[in-house]
Amino acid sequence: MPSKMSAALPPGRPSVRRAYEAWAASHTAVDGVAPSPENAPDPAGLSVGIVGGGMAGLYAALLLQLRGVDVHVYEANPTRLGGRVYTHRFNEEPNQYFEAGAMRLPEIPEQQPVFDLIGYLNTKVPTEEQIELIPYILYDDSGNLCYVNGELGPDGQPMSVAYAGEHPEALGFSAAATGGLTAQALLDSAIKPFLDLLEDDFEKGFTELVKYDDLSFRAYLAMVLGWTEERINYVEVMTSQTNQFQSSFTELVIESMDFSQAHWKSIKNGMDRLPNALASVVGSENISMGARVVSIDGTQSGGSTISFADGRSVEHDRVIMALPPAALRMIETPQWTPSKNHAIRALHFEPLYKIGMRFTSRFWERVGAPSNGGQSITDLPSRWFVYPSYGIGDEGEGVLLLYSWMTDAVAWLPQPMDQRIDFALRDLQTVYEGQVDVREEFIEAFTVNWTVEESTGDAMFFPGQFKNLFNIARVPEGNVYFAGEHLSVHHTWIVGALDSALLAVQQLLGAPDVEPVGHSGGDHEYDYTDVVAAARAARHGEA
Repeated sequence: MPSKMSAALPPGRPSVRRAYEAWAASHTAVDGVAPSPENAPDPAGLSVGIVGGGMAGLYAALLLQLRGVDVHVYEANPTRLGGRVYTHRFNEEPNQYFEAGAMRLPEIPEQQPVFDLIGYLNTKVPTEEQIELIPYILYDDSGNLCYVNGELGPDGQPMSVAYAGEHPEALGFSAAATGGLTAQALLDSAIKPFLDLLEDDFEKGFTELVKYDDLSFRAYLAMVLGWTEERINYVEVMTSQTNQFQSSFTELVIESMDFSQAHWKSIKNGMDRLPNALASVVGSENISMGARVVSIDGTQSGGSTISFADGRSVEHDRVIMALPPAALRMIETPQWTPSKNHAIRALHFEPLYKIGMRFTSRFWERVGAPSNGGQSITDLPSRWFVYPSYGIGDEGEGVLLLYSWMTDAVAWLPQPMDQRIDFALRDLQTVYEGQVDVREEFIEAFTVNWTVEESTGDAMFFPGQFKNLFNIARVPEGNVYFAGEHLSVHHTWIVGALDSALLAVQQLLGAPDVEPVGHSGGDHEYDYTDVVAAARAARHGEA
């Protein structure tokens, strides 16, 4: 694991995500997505209200402040900022926390805006608020366990990920399903042709990729590669979550590229140090907590009135709605275009569920084959056991994270808290039976089921939604602008929130020259005109 930050992306190097963004935009003839300097407002004296204190809202506030705009952020949660960047602390003792939301940063060039922001914030906040990056361990093959189909290793214990990789037939899947290969190797084989083409000839590679945009990843595996249901299940169980392969083919290919190419970082003492530092620079006087917005409406002067659940209201010249679609839809707004309403209704967010569990010891590091970070794979309801990359080797109490998403997350929704804890302990005991008494070690737990939170999860589009709805969703409505990670090609990542906020600010100011904070060069400098034209021409004979 490298100890320093990735360098900035060399100017002119193409990005698959940015090419995809340009291609998707080219399909929808709408105004207002590209920033237009005509009739741009004077930032001096301009008042902007930002609804939502997640990373998109806070970053938009900072970008606007740096241009001299007066901003105010309205956050519904009365106690915390950050949205899906959410660190739950059981107490103030070292390492007694878990990441209920974002938990890792991939060290790839497209993520550079996040690292640039961290560098900038560290020049603005006091030492005790500064952000320190630490390695994040994605897998510890020798210690992480694999418990699928109830199969055990030759010693009668759950097999290690390394053993499962060397003996895929031991997992209970047929030889025809595994082909003697790990699930990750099969997944890599499915996307490798696109990676090779992109490397050899970016234009041709991208053209081939978008041919399948209207398919789910599962449909591509079955209809194009001819995979059997058992093989699809094998790969999905071992690398993802139940039914996630029903998501957009292009979305999952690009996401898989991130995981195959990245090294990883996390933030020491909690990911929430990032939004907290950002809020500190924006200024507490410019942020209202517990401010639940119920409606926005136009004013006679051309501004907007924001009304709150407690009966108060405020006026601003412009408004940025930095909210996920589910939250935005429940706010009373002016009648927007039918296409905008369609996008807000339809853009898909995947359910997410996490339970953090505190124990009297870091028992996973004390067993015969210790897990020093990484994650164990199971097909139990808990699905993934994520071991902390921080505090490895600590004596005393430790915190473990159990993580599921998509259909696996929904199963937890109707369960009361005591049952959630009981089921989680049952799953842990199943895997660690004969090595540790998990219930004896248990102290306390905390759960976050994002399905019932404001966001309902994170963006994971269905087939065709990028092409048909993405661009429309980013179009301003009058003096109302929109931000959130679903409005970026960087779904599920913090950088997506930053990217969407940047576009919203560019639109609002009519200033396409607004750059990311601490900008150190990036993929947006590449010209995708020829790439998009070639992809459109090749797909169904489009002009």
